[in-house]
Amino acid sequence: MKSLEVELDDDLYNYLEFLERMRFIRSKGEAVTKALTLFKKLSMHDWLPDIYRIGENRILLMDRGMLLDIFELLTEYETHRAGQLTALKRKVLKPEFRDIDITKKSNWMIVLKELENLGWGVFSMIGNEIKVEYNVKGQLGLQEGVEILHLLEDHLEE
Repeated sequence: MKSLEVELDDDLYNYLEFLERMRFIRSKGEAVTKALTLFKKLSMHDWLPDIYRIGENRILLMDRGMLLDIFELLTEYETHRAGQLTALKRKVLKPEFRDIDITKKSNWMIVLKELENLGWGVFSMIGNEIKVEYNVKGQLGLQEGVEILHLLEDHLEE
């Protein structure tokens, strides 16, 4: 492992101390490592003002409440259909998913890992059940996560 010494202005250092004091982080080093990992995962080195991308995909930053308002306006059929079309498009456009049959339970962890990467929770398979763990800070409410799993289960059963 390699180490790195970083100079921070007082504002950032005080913020790290606040996070540590409030136990949001264990150490300042952990926060820096997590921040760099997130920077890498989101390909933030490619971001420009008002243009956020991960590879060829554009990222939309919006308020969670606004997104929930949009979903509430959709009927159950429309939500289900949007999920089907999105899954099909993702399968066609991402070569690593083309040959994977997501109707088989053995492949569900691939889908669940994608949801996990999007911040919907931490998923694990225990027998025929899907276990969902949530970090209360910044995660979806349990009801919303359960609804997503029901949509996923309905789609996979078909």
